[in-house]
Amino acid sequence: MKTNQGFIGRIILLIVAVVALKYFLDFDLIAWLRSPDVQSAVQPIVSFVMSIYDWLDQVVRALVGR
Repeated sequence: MKTNQGFIGRIILLIVAVVALKYFLDFDLIAWLRSPDVQSAVQPIVSFVMSIYDWLDQVVRALVGR
């Protein structure tokens, strides 16, 4: 069973799409992602994921420590 068919093609398509955005629309994706508006929207999600990861890390360490 091949579940990862086309993985490289999808990565190449994503790269081509980013380049096309920059070339045709003069849209800088990296600058947009670093903007304060986007950072203020993404930061709570990142904090939540990090707290879940820390909690899971503590649970796994407690189980292995027994």
